[in-house]
Amino acid sequence: MRKTLRAYLAQQDVADGIVYQVVLAADEAFTNAVTHAGSDDVIRVSACVSEDAALVEVHDAGGGFSLAASDPEAVPDLRRPSGRGVFLIEHLMDEVSVESGRCGTTVRMVRRLA
Repeated sequence: MRKTLRAYLAQQDVADGIVYQVVLAADEAFTNAVTHAGSDDVIRVSACVSEDAALVEVHDAGGGFSLAASDPEAVPDLRRPSGRGVFLIEHLMDEVSVESGRCGTTVRMVRRLA
């Protein structure tokens, strides 16, 4: 997923630093889907680049979660083995939303290009 997404963003002339951030955020969302949705579920990743933004969506068949309003100044406990994915995604991307329903969960992430 990372290699394919990185290549796609590069083909769209997205700046290297933004490519790094978008791929890292997408990888975190993908890893969360693998961990929490179940190993037998199909996980779909889609990406689109417009003039002003890169959009990535990660969709799985899992029950999902609610994205609680977070304190941008709060840092997760670094001694815990997990629990930093959403923090990273929110700090790397400009917009993050989660939609969960009977058809699964979609994490939508937008990074402005300018």
